[in-house]
Amino acid sequence: MTEFKVGQDIVYPKYGLGKVVAIKTKKLPRGRVKGVEIRFPAMHMKVWVPEERLKNTKVRKPVSKYMARKIYATLKKRARFRMGTKAKERALQYKTKVLSGDPIDLAEAVRDLVRLSTKKSLNVREAEIANTALRTLVRELSLATGKSIEAVKEEVDNILYR
Repeated sequence: MTEFKVGQDIVYPKYGLGKVVAIKTKKLPRGRVKGVEIRFPAMHMKVWVPEERLKNTKVRKPVSKYMARKIYATLKKRARFRMGTKAKERALQYKTKVLSGDPIDLAEAVRDLVRLSTKKSLNVREAEIANTALRTLVRELSLATGKSIEAVKEEVDNILYR
């Protein structure tokens, strides 16, 4: 049984914040498979995920107000990165954090990459990860707090670029 309902907001770590638009059964070569169709407005795309893969892809419900407060606290903490680490290694480390599905890991990745960008320029891969993670985090915090995306983006920027 699917834990998601049509119209519900969800977070897919790879694509960000989306909305369940349908729960469909598709006929595949291995038989009929039930899955969830998710629309991602920020990326202008839809994805159909089979029910058995929902756990593996770490699809989850958006954060609560309580978790939003924990995320803000994480953003205010000191960044943890080593300047001597190669960009390729850093990119892999942060991509793993973002795709983990954990909102605190997502906040840490955003915090560390944004603060690193003030010290030195990020490579293309790191900048892409930072932008995607920041977009997902801001949209999720906006949903949890009931504030506009622009207001949350400004709050997060004020915390990160202080």
